[in-house]
Amino acid sequence: MRPVDAAFDDVLRALRAPEAGGLSLEQVQALFAEVVRVYARLHEEDEAVETFPKGNDISATEVAIAATGILEAADMAAFELGMWQTLKH
Repeated sequence: MRPVDAAFDDVLRALRAPEAGGLSLEQVQALFAEVVRVYARLHEEDEAVETFPKGNDISATEVAIAATGILEAADMAAFELGMWQTLKH
């Protein structure tokens, strides 16, 4: 797997059109996994960290699809997530 070595705008452009941008599915998955790890660490350090930038255009459907995929990949059900959130607070 070749590393992603590009400017932020280049990476975003490649993510918006992975095949045309030269990113393989494996590279997108590796990048997604790393972003999840970084976000989790930042959120644990400061719960006020916002998930998305202000003025984003992320839809509720996109969030649901991504969240469901993450939960399934971690072999975690929505009920378990609810229990974890209850214990956390």
